[in-house]
Amino acid sequence: MNAKERVLAAINLQTSDHVPMDFHANPWVYERLHRDLGTSSHMELLHRLRSDIVDLRGVVDPLYRGPKPMFRDVGDGVRENYWGWRQKVVQTATGPEDCFVGFMLAHAESIEDFERHPWPSPDWFDFSDFGERLEPWQDFAVMATGASVFQHPTLLRGFEPLLADMAMNPDMAHWLLDRFTDFYVDFFDRMLTAAKGRVDILRCADDLGMQHGLLFSPEMFRAFIKPQIKRLADMTHSHGVKFLFHSCGAIIPFIEDLIEIGIDILDPLQAAADGMDPQVLKDRFGDRVCLHGGICTQHLLPNGSPEEVHNEVHRRIEILGRGGGYIMAPCHVLQTDVPTANVLAMSDAGYTFGRQP
Repeated sequence: MNAKERVLAAINLQTSDHVPMDFHANPWVYERLHRDLGTSSHMELLHRLRSDIVDLRGVVDPLYRGPKPMFRDVGDGVRENYWGWRQKVVQTATGPEDCFVGFMLAHAESIEDFERHPWPSPDWFDFSDFGERLEPWQDFAVMATGASVFQHPTLLRGFEPLLADMAMNPDMAHWLLDRFTDFYVDFFDRMLTAAKGRVDILRCADDLGMQHGLLFSPEMFRAFIKPQIKRLADMTHSHGVKFLFHSCGAIIPFIEDLIEIGIDILDPLQAAADGMDPQVLKDRFGDRVCLHGGICTQHLLPNGSPEEVHNEVHRRIEILGRGGGYIMAPCHVLQTDVPTANVLAMSDAGYTFGRQP
């Protein structure tokens, strides 16, 4: 089996020659891994870490043709993208990290205020040669990523103001969520059409939970978020592509709803969040949705020894990989607090223990 076949078998809840693996890190971790491992390209690094999936973002993107810069410097180290959300690199105890700042719609008081914002259009992107540029990656399972119906709106509105809208100004919340969902449904419809069957997975990321519970009630989720995710899932499936939904946190109460609207892969199985026990997840949901993640990025990978990482990966594969339907991966994008030795321990253990009869 090649990587693509291995991943598609897991998504279809079948066994394969090996539990497939996935890997994501921030740019500074990738730079360090290239130095430490002597790799010179992203493809070479993915092969070294035995990843079966390539995330296209930053690797193969449509060409940007918009009327404003894709990114622009607005001073004090802050850069603004074509949506208008702003980011700044800050130094943490272990290294740099990108943070969001200056939420441009935080003080909007009406839908009319939202409408005055300079909204981007999928017309700003050129997909004409997109499919052809995917050809070198076809041995991997190819994942398009970047869709969001809740998290990205918070980057313009702010987290607390959007939650307040959902509680007290529902028309404003619906308008903003609709605006982002409309964009991403159209954008990724064009991308998947241009890909001509060369994309296998679309990833949507919207954190719905915290360490100890949900960000909002199931009723609020069903009123505001669930219909938007379904629109993306339905569009994805119309292209014969699988749909991965990412949410950090203790989201057990939402999983039945997510399966109901057709997600194929649930990510990231945040190991340290309340209730996200791997045995419970496998027993309750493992026969209906592919499980992705499960290797703790809060405690194990930053602070554990390589031996502890090795043993924990073994335990996770024994539970979650039983009978297929599991893609082994860290619980989150790796940050600079994860040493290279533990990245290698995770990869080596996944390869050692992932073989399936």
